Amino acid sequence: MKWQERRWQNGQMTLRFYWDIFLILNVIMNVFLISMTAIVRRKFLKKRRMILAALLGSVEMTLAVLWYFKSLILERKTLTKGMGGRWQTYVLIVTAVFVALQMLQITFCERRIREMIRDFLNLCQVSVVTGGTLFICREWFGKGNISELLMVLAGTVVVFCIFYVMEYYMRHGEKRANTMDGIIIMESGNEYPVRVLVDTGNGLVSPYSGERVMIMSEKIAARLDVAKGKAPLFIPFHSIGGNGVLPAYRIYCLRLPDGSEYREFLAAVSPKLSEDPAIHLIMYGRK
Repeated sequence: MKWQERRWQNGQMTLRFYWDIFLILNVIMNVFLISMTAIVRRKFLKKRRMILAALLGSVEMTLAVLWYFKSLILERKTLTKGMGGRWQTYVLIVTAVFVALQMLQITFCERRIREMIRDFLNLCQVSVVTGGTLFICREWFGKGNISELLMVLAGTVVVFCIFYVMEYYMRHGEKRANTMDGIIIMESGNEYPVRVLVDTGNGLVSPYSGERVMIMSEKIAARLDVAKGKAPLFIPFHSIGGNGVLPAYRIYCLRLPDGSEYREFLAAVSPKLSEDPAIHLIMYGRK
């Protein structure tokens, strides 16, 4: 199916816009870009929300492009004049930004404007890299007897392959998906970057106050000097490897990438924290 209009200037010219192909490719690219943004931002991704956002964004952009071409034709603009009026281009750009923000918000449901902006900037970066890669492939392999339609189909296959690899990565990388960068803030105001693992299986609880306890590596505990001027609170633990007690200290604040903060929390220092040496802190699962 296609939408087409005829225009005249120094001869006859026909403009064809295949909206159905544009719509399908847009859905595929939207899914790809949102997935890549989720991986870069270490965001939890719900497939239904992602597909809904990609489909809605594709429909909106298809309608916007249809309006764009229709508006130019009604104003008797031609291809030789750079596709015509500036205001239509500005409206199309603003619409694209709005659609991108809308897709990200539907997918991630951000509550802080700062996180929305970071998501959008990462989406722009992924879009530039992806668009540049496809352009280079088109320049290198799209010349000669290879038709434009074949290049589109080849690009679609490549995107599907990349998405399959990402799907495998996300399906078998739950630990990575639950890992994020955080910042520990001490009473002095000093900030220390830490690698945080969200573990729903962390059931360590203080028997004295009933509050849940995070687990901190000895390395980061020494760096923060958490024992300076503080008496430890010994927390009993039970595990497959045995039972014992861990010294725990109260930490002023932990700030996560989504803007949430944990203040005055207990962190037990453990000599064996995780198989991944890059993990500094294991926190309990969030609701």
